[in-house]
Amino acid sequence: MDVGTLLQFTTSEAEVHFDDGAIQCVSKTWVAERVSAWDLDLAPGDIVYAHYACGKGRTVNTDFGIVESVLEGGRVRIRFQDQIMQTIPMGWVDQVMRLEAGDRAHGVRKRGGCVMQEKKLYVMKVNAFFKVNDGRGAKSAKTDMGSVLAVSKEEVHVVFDDNVEQNVPKTWVCHRARPWNLNVEVGSVADVHFEVGEDGRRSTSTDVGIVLSEPVDGRVSVQFQDTIQQTVPLGWIVRLRDWCTGDRVQAHFKTGGGEKSTDTDVATVMGASLLEVELYFDDGVQQSISKAWVIERVRNWTAEVQDIASGDVVIAHFKRPGNHCRSVQTDRGIVLATLPRGEVSVTFQDDVTQVIPKGWVQSLATRWSGQRDEFARDKVGAGEAVSDTKKPRPVQPAGNLAECIICMDAKPNGVIVHGETCHQGTCFQCAKRLQRAGDACPICRETIDTVCKLHGE
Repeated sequence: MDVGTLLQFTTSEAEVHFDDGAIQCVSKTWVAERVSAWDLDLAPGDIVYAHYACGKGRTVNTDFGIVESVLEGGRVRIRFQDQIMQTIPMGWVDQVMRLEAGDRAHGVRKRGGCVMQEKKLYVMKVNAFFKVNDGRGAKSAKTDMGSVLAVSKEEVHVVFDDNVEQNVPKTWVCHRARPWNLNVEVGSVADVHFEVGEDGRRSTSTDVGIVLSEPVDGRVSVQFQDTIQQTVPLGWIVRLRDWCTGDRVQAHFKTGGGEKSTDTDVATVMGASLLEVELYFDDGVQQSISKAWVIERVRNWTAEVQDIASGDVVIAHFKRPGNHCRSVQTDRGIVLATLPRGEVSVTFQDDVTQVIPKGWVQSLATRWSGQRDEFARDKVGAGEAVSDTKKPRPVQPAGNLAECIICMDAKPNGVIVHGETCHQGTCFQCAKRLQRAGDACPICRETIDTVCKLHGE
């Protein structure tokens, strides 16, 4: 019994390439056990570590090579780094390294070089060899770290950490140090390495920057918090700082002279432009500051609180009298309307209506907005008969409703009138609030013409 690599098989037989070089078709029953599973996905241009044929058998060690073509019968053609081409069983490939733009890796570099053809945008950090003597010399003896800008069939375009760009053979890339899969968009805020020194080498530390442009040849334009702009490789972006309208963040603020403060405070995001974010600080001060001044997200409001709509009952903070700072405690309220710039209009239990940042909504107590579709569907069938006869729809009696569908407290004695139809499901006070806010009927979403109070049982 000997070890071999399965090439292909039929109903009764298997073609095996044994490690001593012999290729035989044997009965499937002769296969005693599977020594190791192989499930790599190979494609032309991939960099691989593979065993190769030496003498009559398979080598113990592996070598670096590039996949030239994937053949039928479980075989693959590989060009190794000594330029020797071999057709070997797929199972001889131990590892695949598929480079992508922005990845960081070690490799050998050459300084200078020709322009690559068939460029494809990738991002990867790699360790690679390089070309000595300003890119005109031979392969270096050591490797250096760099970021992949583009990949062609034969070469990879790498910008090394000393800001030297080279096109080097794929086989000079030793390994991929860090995969890069960030979803960078114009306006994104991120931790980014920057150019330092006269040669523009990559910094050791990172700074907060704002992405100003779409990627071009593996690079993006970034404005850092000191307002300096640089064009850096995508791979220099380490981490995105994700936050959006409604989120609670820790941020610097503008001092009396408009300068950046040394300390930070907690604020709620109201909205954002390309370079700035509008914040409502807990002390009641509202400012537009640089996105780079936002240090971290304290609360992911979008993930914790579902979308709110008019009529929903919420638990929310409120503006304290005087300086309009954010209250410590919360109160129940009814959402009258959602407004632009990340604000909502809420009427609290003491009948005080305030416009507050939507991030101040701590939780959703009762959702009534989600039931409107069901109410609307129920209305369709009955509404068709009304539209045919042009007769006013009678008021739905309140006997089957024990309490207001909005405040869940008072008797539903309010009648909301819209056109030739009307609905009775709220108390008179809630109905008046909806009318004053210019909101629609919470049951059918039609515009409110007027409201009236139903007296008696």
